[in-house]
This record gives sequence, C-alpha cells and structure tokens, in this order.
Amino acid sequence: MSVKKLVSTLFALAVIGGMLAACAAPATQNPYDDKAPITVWIDQPRQPAIDAFLKANPADASLIKAVVVDREQFPAKVLLFNNTNQGWPDVVFAEPRLVARVADVAHNFPLDLTGFVPADTIKNYSAMDNCTFNGKVYCLRNDLAQFVTYYNAPLMKQFGYTVPTTWEDFQALSDKVAQDHPGYYLGTFGDGWTFLSFFEASNCPTHQLVDAGTLNINVADPKCARAASLVDHMIANKTLFNTDYFNTDFDKLITDNKVLMFEGPAWMWGSFGGTKGNWWETADHQLGVATPFKWAADPAPVVAAMGGAAWTVSRHTKNPKLAVALITFVTEDKTLWTGSTNFPAYKPIQSLWQQAVSSNPLFANDPFPVFQAAANEISPLDNWPRFDLISPLTQFAQDTYQKKLTVAGNLSEIPTLFTPLAEAQGYTVVNK
Repeated sequence: MSVKKLVSTLFALAVIGGMLAACAAPATQNPYDDKAPITVWIDQPRQPAIDAFLKANPADASLIKAVVVDREQFPAKVLLFNNTNQGWPDVVFAEPRLVARVADVAHNFPLDLTGFVPADTIKNYSAMDNCTFNGKVYCLRNDLAQFVTYYNAPLMKQFGYTVPTTWEDFQALSDKVAQDHPGYYLGTFGDGWTFLSFFEASNCPTHQLVDAGTLNINVADPKCARAASLVDHMIANKTLFNTDYFNTDFDKLITDNKVLMFEGPAWMWGSFGGTKGNWWETADHQLGVATPFKWAADPAPVVAAMGGAAWTVSRHTKNPKLAVALITFVTEDKTLWTGSTNFPAYKPIQSLWQQAVSSNPLFANDPFPVFQAAANEISPLDNWPRFDLISPLTQFAQDTYQKKLTVAGNLSEIPTLFTPLAEAQGYTVVNK
C-alpha cells in the first residue's frame, strides 16, 4: 500500500471512530428545569417571608406553592415519599436537628448546597456547623437561638443581688435567695430543653458526635457531674421550678414577679404573652440581659440553643436555581428582617437586629453585645445526632421527680434511653 493510500485510510478510520464515539457518549444535558414549580414547606410565621419573596420576584410567583406543615413529621414523611418515589417537597423550613434526621442513607433527602451557594456567602452565616454533614452543606441557617441570662433588673436591685458570672456564683446566689427570699426562682428544670440549658452549658457529653457514625454517651464525665450537682442543689433549696418554660405555672410565676433570672434562648424575650406585670410585656426597662454563666474552670461560657431554624433543599428538586434563590432571599433580605425578634444567622444583617433591640424600652441594658457574643459560644453538642433528644430527656426529668431520685443518681438512665435510638440510626455508641 502506498503512503498516500495509507494516510487516506487512517484518516477515514479516525473520522468513523469519532462519529462512533459521539454516538456512544452523547453530550451531558442539564438535569434541571428553571421553570419547574417548587413546593415549600413552612410554618405559619414563615408565610410573610414567602410573600415577600413573591412580591420581589413576581415572574416566579406562579412557580411557588407554600404549604404550612408540622415539621416534626418531616422525617417520617420523607420515608413515605421514598417508598412511593414521589411527593418530596423542594424546600423545607426546619431546625438543623431535623435536617440531620433526613441526611442519613435511609432518608437521603438534602441537596448539597456547596455547588449552588458561593463559599463566600456560606461563610457569612453563623453556626453553619449544624448544617454541615461530612463536609456537605445541607442547609442555610435562618436564625439562632443561643442562650443568654435573662434577669428581672428592678427586682435584683431591690434585693441587693448582683448578676453572677459563673455557675458557682449562681449556686451561691441560690442559697441566698432560698434563705432571704423563699418563693423566688432562678429558673426551671422539667423537660428536655431545660435539661440542655444546664448540661450542654457544661459540655456534658450525653450525645457527642465523634464522627458521622460514632456517638459518645458518657454521663460519667466530670462535666456531667458538676451540672447534675448544681441542678440537684437548686432543686433541694427550692430555687428551681419543676416544669418546662411554657408551662402555665411557670408563666404565672413570671406574671407574679417571682422569677429573678434564668437562662433562655435569644428569641424568648419576644415570644411570651401574659398579663400586666409580665416582664416580657412591660416597657419600663425591666428585662436585663447578661452574659451566660461560665464554669470557673472553663475559659469562656458555653451555651445551649433552643431552636434556631434553617432552610434545606431537596436533592429531588427539578429547580434548584429557584429553590436556592428563595432560601438566600428569606435569610438575607434586609427589609424582611428589619424589626424581627429573631436573631438572624446571616451576619451582614445582624446590625438591623441590633437597631431594633438596642432602642427597645423593654430592656434594662443594651442586649445586643450579649446576644452577639453568645452566638459564637454555642456548644458543639448543639450539633444533634439523627434522632430526637427532647422526648427522652423530658422522660428523664420527669422520671427523676416521680421516682424521687436526684439528677446525679439518675444519670445512668440517659445511656439506657439514648443507646437504642442511636443504634437504630446506625451509630456505634461509645462511652469515653
């Protein structure tokens, strides 16, 4: 074969090969549809946020269907949708603790936002550790619920008491109150949230995530013992009440001006109702806000959180562009957040919240510096495992009272309650 004929043959083969390759490997198509409708699960207080987005984006209004749901049913409903291979919402408003419960293999719900939200934007959100699972960002934080110390400023002044800075001083104050002003309270202990207010603040590893598959439940840790000793001491001297925060009996104590102080989440100042005399409703500079207590041996306070929600997007969505545009708007829009009682997670708009609270005559002092500092002191234990903590911890608190046990003496019940729940979610449980 001549050189000329050989070259011609090789060229023809190359052309044919290229055609065959093109047929075998078609160009990758975009799996998404920017005009696909999305369903958004919210609670009723989030409806104004959705309305604001629709008003700001009228061209997309017909594509968005908002549905008010009970988000506690979110994990169970995802499993049902997985079974039928349809029905998933595109966007869900829920706490990170619920996002964690749908991020496992069985639920496999959230979309990794890393490729859809710029890294520099994600860095502008506080407490994103709670939304990050194995390096994947599964939600954007909406608001924070860091605990602070609320106190009745006129009553503290009347009694001559100084707001403590350490848990040890707090315990000492409880003895003074018990002796000199019996019938007055420094908080309450009666359910899972009130449990966490003391034990997460002590870094007690009742539910410490070692890694994605390992959970440490170690109630023998000295950090658990010190929290239990404090609670037992204050139950004994009758300066801790025995209900949850929202019990009508506790609310009445506040209404009757019988609560001197307690640790509570950032949103709590704006969420309680009541009658005249309730120090959340008066406008006479009655509500003081102080730095959360720290343990004397610790370098800084560590605080619990009660709520603080987020927005997550489904990996099943056909329109992630619109879904992401929605969740960034409702967490970042300045007009929407002006005047809100919730502490925004998006750092660039936290100054708007500062303007609202710093001039509010309800407060005895400017609360913003306290809230801002506490936002950076949320306990790592607020990164929840893939199961509910509140119900079993509420059972623990109630069992302690009903069985007439001390908190310290009943701590061994916690591994009994948590271990089967953890193992059912695939965790290896350690006690170290």
